[in-house]
Amino acid sequence: MPSPMIHLLVAYEINPKAPDLFWVGNFAPDYINDRQKKDEIHFRNAENRLEALRQLREKIDNNNPFEAGWLLHLFVDTCWDEIMIPAFQNKYKNSSAFEDWFIKYRGETALASYYIYHHMDWAPQIWTQILNADLSTIKSELPITQYDVELYRDRVYRRHSESDKNSVSQEYTEEQVLDFSRETACKYIKWKNLPDN
Repeated sequence: MPSPMIHLLVAYEINPKAPDLFWVGNFAPDYINDRQKKDEIHFRNAENRLEALRQLREKIDNNNPFEAGWLLHLFVDTCWDEIMIPAFQNKYKNSSAFEDWFIKYRGETALASYYIYHHMDWAPQIWTQILNADLSTIKSELPITQYDVELYRDRVYRRHSESDKNSVSQEYTEEQVLDFSRETACKYIKWKNLPDN
């Protein structure tokens, strides 16, 4: 899965003028640390992940910006897991450090996230929206509470605002992340507008 700012980067490609709760919804599904529950939320255990996403797409309220952001998050993770993670694994699978690939991987995605936070000119405005979002208006059947959202939002902001401004990922360059974000945004727009089969 990509980091919070990569999620926001894709969201920005789709709608730079989105409402506050859309931005919040774009990183909210990662609020839980329990790996099994997180995999369930992200449909990683589903027989057909895209079909599970399609069913969620039909179930959620597309006029609800939080739910729309949640759906986009899950779609982005699906694309990332299919493209970026295998490439990372293949690069390190013959390395003696391969056993710890996930730790290295998470470190690199964090560095990419911090870079975006400190270097994209739109990030401060989006974070102002996120921090001022009225979370009490979140009315959703999704598996998260307002309290969970508040805790996770504050944790994500603190991690990014306290990060080193010179953070740079050796694995996920600005160009790679921007390319992934643009391509994924295009895929999402096409997928979102597909007629039901």
